[in-house]
Amino acid sequence: MKHLPPLDDMPQTGSRRAMPPPTPAMVDVRAYWQGLCRGQPVPFRSQIDPAQITSVLDRAFVLERRRSELARFRVAGSQLCTAMGMDLRGMPMISLFDPSERRRCSDWLDHILSQPATGEMTLTAGDAAVQARMLVLPLRSDMGQIDRMLGCLEITSNAIEHPGLYRIGDLATTPIPRPPRADVAEETHTPCPEGFADPAARFAARRDRNRPAYLRVVK
Repeated sequence: MKHLPPLDDMPQTGSRRAMPPPTPAMVDVRAYWQGLCRGQPVPFRSQIDPAQITSVLDRAFVLERRRSELARFRVAGSQLCTAMGMDLRGMPMISLFDPSERRRCSDWLDHILSQPATGEMTLTAGDAAVQARMLVLPLRSDMGQIDRMLGCLEITSNAIEHPGLYRIGDLATTPIPRPPRADVAEETHTPCPEGFADPAARFAARRDRNRPAYLRVVK
């Protein structure tokens, strides 16, 4: 597990503490994500079936980052929306954080997508009285780009209805091993009909009755 350096003008010295054990929600979300990989480093977003993670849906979220834009919520659990007092869909992920922490959070998310890697975070709010944990896992779009993320945010102590903006305690990422190309089977996925799946574009093949005899369709 790789700990990211703080984004301060002065480097932090001293050893970094180990990340605490994962919360039950983090364990469930990670296990579900790993089950979707099926030999692939990163699963597709359209594989996600909300019915399979009903126990953590209120704390789960899906992020999307288009090109150089900030990562934004595509789906956000009810507990997250209630805590922030608004519907988070379409909002930047960094809006959950104190302004002084937003660059650090944004760089962490960029690192998760570019490596790719899995990420964990410890958070505090309400003058550090509220403590929480976050897990973020990369996903691919149907085009194969790693620009989506599945995650969860769980308050671990002193839960209150509106904890306010979060501050970051510690960040960590774990690079995802890339299997040798010779060992990678053809990548296939079965999109879920509803839920987190992106709408699929229709493609109609056009038949050419005048195709020359020496051309044939390879299936």
